[in-house]
Amino acid sequence: MTKDDSPLFVQTLPGSFGDLGPLGREQALEPGATLWQEGDPGDHVVLLLEGRLEVSHQTPDGEDIILRHLYPGAVAGEMAALDGQARSATVRARSASRVLLVPASRFRQFLRERPDVLEQLFWLQLERVRSLTWRVSRTHHRAITDPLTGLYNYGFFRERLAMELERAQLTGDPLALVMFDIDHFKGYNDTHGHQEGNRVLVKVAEILRKTGRRGDVVARYGGEEFVALLYGAGAPDAWRLAETFRSAVSAQSFTAEAGKPPDHITVSGGLATFPNDGQDDLTLIKSADTRLYRAKDEGRNRTVGPEEIGP
Repeated sequence: MTKDDSPLFVQTLPGSFGDLGPLGREQALEPGATLWQEGDPGDHVVLLLEGRLEVSHQTPDGEDIILRHLYPGAVAGEMAALDGQARSATVRARSASRVLLVPASRFRQFLRERPDVLEQLFWLQLERVRSLTWRVSRTHHRAITDPLTGLYNYGFFRERLAMELERAQLTGDPLALVMFDIDHFKGYNDTHGHQEGNRVLVKVAEILRKTGRRGDVVARYGGEEFVALLYGAGAPDAWRLAETFRSAVSAQSFTAEAGKPPDHITVSGGLATFPNDGQDDLTLIKSADTRLYRAKDEGRNRTVGPEEIGP
């Protein structure tokens, strides 16, 4: 993952770092030259005098992730030099560069004599942590959400279902699962086109998100199918959510073309609960899916759940 025009963190350090000059020696770097590799010993600190450095980390699958770029006035490698640990990232010259190499022991002595610089390093590290947390948060969010609707995606839903079932088995708490499918969605797409179909998906997802309780996991299961995972909810609570959602969708107008009467969309739902309808994720999903197709067979625009609460 490389994107030179939007580095995670760019920082020019105060001029006081120029006082490091007498403590080190200069070195020229060609573009692409590696200053140190992740895992190398932290035996010196670098002050960038000219050019640009790139700080990267390699993931277990071999992908290089660019953490930040450094510009003249920036210091690199200070944390490893202070705590004696190995390098936590790789540093390369992004362009022709000139650096000052300062031995770790001299750098530590310099900080003992200059508490003002030590304070600047503290604020620098704080900003790096905040920036990295922000980027990781955004990346994680993209990985677990459906790009069209903004709901959680199938993979995240399956992970949470397995986790919540394990918790329910330990605590004895109830858990409910409701699967929904937009009725006659293929016909709507064929008539109005995929762009209008996508607008329907986005609006239905928005209604489901607003209908769910705080803490419920609502996800796009795939295509025109959606799912709601309700931890701590029994069949009656899940039934009320499903019917509220179904009614809200059927009351919503979808106008595909100007001058034409609005279309109305309906959804069908199937409800299953733990432990009555299944003890594991696959059984619970199958139970909800079976009831969803019963709702389709029985005329659509309805929710099918356990016999004691619904049709």
